[in-house]
Amino acid sequence: MIHTNGSPQICGEPFIEEDAMTIRLLMILSLFAAMCDSHPTSPDNHVAAANVFTVRYAHSRFAGWKIRATARGRECDVLLVETDMVMEDSIVEAMHYGAGAYGVVEGGVQQFYRDRSFRGVAYKDSSGRIWAYGNVTAQDAATLPRCR
Repeated sequence: MIHTNGSPQICGEPFIEEDAMTIRLLMILSLFAAMCDSHPTSPDNHVAAANVFTVRYAHSRFAGWKIRATARGRECDVLLVETDMVMEDSIVEAMHYGAGAYGVVEGGVQQFYRDRSFRGVAYKDSSGRIWAYGNVTAQDAATLPRCR
């Protein structure tokens, strides 16, 4: 390595302190960009996704079940699926995993909520029973405020 005027050379060019500053600045900006992207989905997007979900079920063979979804929580990041029917574990699991005739949304509700960056999904039937999947508990789902 040859030094010119006390500056180390990189690829034949003198490495100047300004280059080091530029590299540091770019690294800091990259770090900030990565931090900002940790919650890429806004509450409005979650509310819109819940509305899309409701419309899909309203136009499916399950229209009579009156399945509807809402975004819940402080960050609107929990999908709450409600119906006017009493449900059983097997029905909830079939909807969640998209099994057979219950696969209204591709990949089931599990794929739907993950693709749209919800942290969890909960199902509530007409008896008030709640099933929870993902990063939400049934107790939390029962008390989360509705997003508007």
